Amino acid sequence: TGFGVWPAGHAAALFATRSPVTTMVLLLAVYLFSHYMFASITAHVTAMMPITLAIAAGKPEIPVLQFALLLSFTHGLMGVLTPYATTSGPVYLASGFITTAESWRLGAIFGLIFFVALVGLAAPVVLCTR
Repeated sequence: TGFGVWPAGHAAALFATRSPVTTMVLLLAVYLFSHYMFASITAHVTAMMPITLAIAAGKPEIPVLQFALLLSFTHGLMGVLTPYATTSGPVYLASGFITTAESWRLGAIFGLIFFVALVGLAAPVVLCTR
């Protein structure tokens, strides 16, 4: 509650002057890559989803239902971002096939690739289904 009010208030003011498309892309990027600050997808969703949806709902031009779907699609992508993003991450690291540094590097690379695919492929399809 208290944690969510402060960033939501500042973010809402920041996005007030942006176009709906720019706002959605920026919110998707912040939502996806803020996962680096969380130890689990569940913690991330619980803390960030309500704030992000509240900011999007503050712009009447943004279709909130479709935007919520786009946010939900990122949950499947978050597993590649960090070595601790999902329960399988530590198993991969313990196997010795990749190092921790490689895991972080590959997570950043694939995170960017997946984000571009989400925005370039999935977003137009989802937003056209209004």
